[in-house]
Amino acid sequence: SSGINAEWPLRPGMGDLVSKLVSKHAPKKKQILDGDMTVRKRQRQVKSEKSNLREKRRLKKELMEKGRIYESDVLVERQLSRMATRGVIQLFNAVKQHQKNIEKRKKYRLRLCVDTTA
Repeated sequence: SSGINAEWPLRPGMGDLVSKLVSKHAPKKKQILDGDMTVRKRQRQVKSEKSNLREKRRLKKELMEKGRIYESDVLVERQLSRMATRGVIQLFNAVKQHQKNIEKRKKYRLRLCVDTTA
């Protein structure tokens, strides 16, 4: 029981082979062409997907910013809103006045027609 497993078959020259394998430095990156190319292709694909996603986000942000009103524009917007309100009020008043004029003309014509037949 000196620490050697009796079941392990000892072969001559095995120690030399193991020591050579252990002492060799393995390359850090495998140089398998096919596998390496697919990894590079996948990396390029992921990179392009990320750039596409960035571009979509930028465009979406630009669209969201188009309709925004900033602090400097608040006064201008308020003035434009008041001007538009005044314009709509003037329009409705003009329509109301026109309708009154039409009613007066109809009544006047009715009176003329009734007066001439009598």
